[in-house]
Amino acid sequence: MKDHELEQELAAAMRERSRQEPPYSYDVDGLIGSVRRRRRRLQAGAAAAVTIVALGAGFLSRADHDRVSLPVQAPTAPSAVLPPSPTASASASASASASASASASASASASTSTAASAPKPADPARTTNTLFLAALRYQNPATRSQVDPVEVAALFADESAYRRIWGADSTGVTCGSSVDGVLAAGEVLLYQGVERLDRAPAPTFDGSTGKVTELTCRTVAGGSKVGDPTVSGFYGGLVTAAKSGDSTAMSRLGRQFVTANLRSAQGPTAGTCSSTTPPFWLADNPSSGTLTHGWTVNLGGPYEFPIEIDENAKVATACGK
Repeated sequence: MKDHELEQELAAAMRERSRQEPPYSYDVDGLIGSVRRRRRRLQAGAAAAVTIVALGAGFLSRADHDRVSLPVQAPTAPSAVLPPSPTASASASASASASASASASASASASTSTAASAPKPADPARTTNTLFLAALRYQNPATRSQVDPVEVAALFADESAYRRIWGADSTGVTCGSSVDGVLAAGEVLLYQGVERLDRAPAPTFDGSTGKVTELTCRTVAGGSKVGDPTVSGFYGGLVTAAKSGDSTAMSRLGRQFVTANLRSAQGPTAGTCSSTTPPFWLADNPSSGTLTHGWTVNLGGPYEFPIEIDENAKVATACGK
């Protein structure tokens, strides 16, 4: 096909299409009228809104004016309590918490103070030591004045127990006999000189106070192997020698019951802490080692001292040496 023939054919097709679909026409006057009507409706709505706002403001202003001009009336009924503001509520809550914390702290402090001020129960072992030491002192005329009846009575749960057990001369504590030696190692053994008595006291203590409520005496068989022969032999022998005035007893008993090393270190009063004429003896607070054992000894003076007995049943150390 030639170019001019193609052009003629295209031109004929375009003319045919233009005859079939005429161009769309617009109603210009109708479009302008529609726009003007829409604009008038919008202006009328805006004017109405302005009028409503103005009327509302005038009404509120009138109401405020009328409210201010009214006279103040005294209330005839309690006014309603408004809820506290968040800040006030928080402050009140903090104050309440602080007050509760302070109260709890004060209560805890009071409880602690009460617990701290409550007296602790006396140690039964210490009470036993004090009780029998007082009895030994009271039964010896040379040391009786050192005993304070008030302090002795304080060892008992009440006055009735004190009078019943201590009695008039303290022999109720020592099962009715006067003694000059006591060995307290859980059970209490009584001695006269080097001889152990066949009666042994057993005090009972109040659980809350540790004070003496009762004392019973039991029989100890003569052949039973109880006690400590070194303690009763050495210190009981010294008490007997002091009563009889035997001046040679110290060296003799020393050779029998005290090691050579201790006699060399402490001289003629070895094992006694320089006490040459003890009025009585009391040994308690026992301890034990692999081959040795020990006691705490009081020979009638103001102080007690520790001793250690070796595997040969001799006093090896005394007075910390």
